[in-house]
Amino acid sequence: MKRLFIILAAVVITTGMKAHDEIGIIAGGINGLSYKHWFSEKVAIQTDLAVGLTAAPMGIYAYGKQMISGTKSLYDFTLNPNLLGHLSIIPNLQFYGGAGVNLGLMSDLHNTNPDLIMGKFGINGVLGLAYDLPLVVLALDFRPGYGLGFRDANLLAHFFDWKVGLAVRYRF
Repeated sequence: MKRLFIILAAVVITTGMKAHDEIGIIAGGINGLSYKHWFSEKVAIQTDLAVGLTAAPMGIYAYGKQMISGTKSLYDFTLNPNLLGHLSIIPNLQFYGGAGVNLGLMSDLHNTNPDLIMGKFGINGVLGLAYDLPLVVLALDFRPGYGLGFRDANLLAHFFDWKVGLAVRYRF
């Protein structure tokens, strides 16, 4: 973690501080608020606070062996910060890529028992296209990732977490 902060600080210092911000919504496989802070013309951090759906193979694990299995559709509520690098393709159109983490909570779709809520931790990549309008940015994200669902230090689920989102953000 310390190395990540050192690398981020070095990138910010070497690329110059031409910061601006964007705020808006993201919809699709992830639905919620989207915020992007630019450190320079090529480096940004995008953070989404979102709700989505995940199809996860569920299992109860004990001593490294899966004891119970099955697949469930789960709601997830996540905070997803991503460090992104941007490359201009043509004027107003950018390709971007990067990586981030997912932190949050997951629950069965039809859950009425709060004891069945589990924590979520995952890593993801991000690939996308962004189109700049005068005050608005339209962006399409593809986020392949891998996640873990856990409760009380017990691993309950592991899954590939593929999300696609369309974001509309106001630039200020």
